[in-house]
Order: sequence, then C-alpha cells, then structure tokens
Amino acid sequence: MIIFGIILLLVAAGCWFAARAQAERLRAIDAADTFTAQMLLELYNRVVPAVGGEALAQPCEVAGTIEADAPLTAPLSNSACVAYSYQVTREYEEDVTTTDEHGKTTTETQQRSETASNDERRVRFFVRDATGRVLIDPADAELDLVDSGTRFDPAQQTSFTRTRTLGHRHREQSLAVGTPVYILGCVVDGQGQPMIARSPKDHRQKFIISRRSEREVAASAASAARNWYYGAGGAGALGLVLLVIGIVS
Repeated sequence: MIIFGIILLLVAAGCWFAARAQAERLRAIDAADTFTAQMLLELYNRVVPAVGGEALAQPCEVAGTIEADAPLTAPLSNSACVAYSYQVTREYEEDVTTTDEHGKTTTETQQRSETASNDERRVRFFVRDATGRVLIDPADAELDLVDSGTRFDPAQQTSFTRTRTLGHRHREQSLAVGTPVYILGCVVDGQGQPMIARSPKDHRQKFIISRRSEREVAASAASAARNWYYGAGGAGALGLVLLVIGIVS
C-alpha cells in the first residue's frame, strides 16, 4: 500500500508540473500583444534609432502566411518548406533466446527498430499579412510540423542470421511555404528590420510557430492544463489515502 501510495504521489507531482507548464503557455498567449507587420515596423523605427537595437525585445504575436525567398526543399516530398524533420528508421527482426527458471530455453523472433539517421533543418522566412511581411527566425522555436511524406524500402535478405534487416522506413515532417501560421515570440533587431525570434533576454518566454489559430492554441493549452490539474488532484488524493492505510495497517 505504501509503495503504491508513493508512486501515485509521484504521478500527481508530474501531472502538476505538466499542468503548470500548460498554464504558463496560456498566460504567455494572453499577455502578448497582437501586432501586424506594419505595426512592428513602426515599433522598430521608434525604438531602434532612439535607444539601439539591443533595447528591442518586445513579446508579440502575429498571424499570416509563410513566404520564403530561399526555401528549403523537403528531401522526401520535394516540396518547398521553411523547416523539416527527416528520419530514417531501420526495422529488423531478431531471434531472442531466453531461459526460464527450470532451465528450459525458448527462442522467439521479435521485431524491433532503431533510428538510422535524423536530419532537421530550418531557415528564416517571412510571414505576410494584409499590411506587409515580417522576418521570422525559427531557431529554437516550438514548431508545428505536419506529416508530408513516408516511404518503406524493403531489404533484400542475403543470409539467415539471428538479426535480419526488414527494411528502412523514411518519415518526413515539414512546414510548407504558403501555410497560414500563428506565431508567439519576441520582436528583436534583425539587422536593419524587425524580426520575431526567441527572446534574447529571457529564454523562458514561449516561442511558438503553429498551424493553428491563436484561439485554437489557447483553447488547447487551457484544456490540457485543466486535465492535468484534475489528474494531479485525483492521483494525489488516492496516493494519500493509500499511504495512510499502509501506515496504520
């Protein structure tokens, strides 16, 4: 009883930290002012000439459509994008022999997988709205990528060994040019123009690039925070009950 109670209390603590992270995400969305590209340019022209580019670090949010002067080419789909993740997984089967407590050995074939390679790339891009466009530096951003390609290349078996490669699975996720996005970040000096990036002064500030709208991102964070808090309360209460029962019994 005591062990189960402690486990549930640890689960409750984990749920509470997860809930707090989602609550902080929601607070960051609510606290940031919404700007257009023109408003960010006007802010830049007021602040930077007066006090220098280092002083510009304003939390903000924008929405628009992705444009790129020099986009990436996704390796699997060959589509124009500004970020992609490309993973190759080796899938194989292996003969595993086990011995039970009576000394009897059993051999069974198990299917397994391992990552053979993992490539991630991002480039700077623009978000265009009705007033213009603003530069985005996606380094260290939380990206909302979409599955954009998959392929399985079966292997040719040349020998019967204990470990046999079945093939390689390729998976691509990307953020395509032309995608409508919502961005929560920090406007900084982008070497002569306003640029949204991770805050140079407080790396705890959220930097989100999402294919969902601001309302959808906020609603998701609120729902997740509420569910995690419920989980923390339920697991914590049950853990305390089991701990008390275990102590008194």
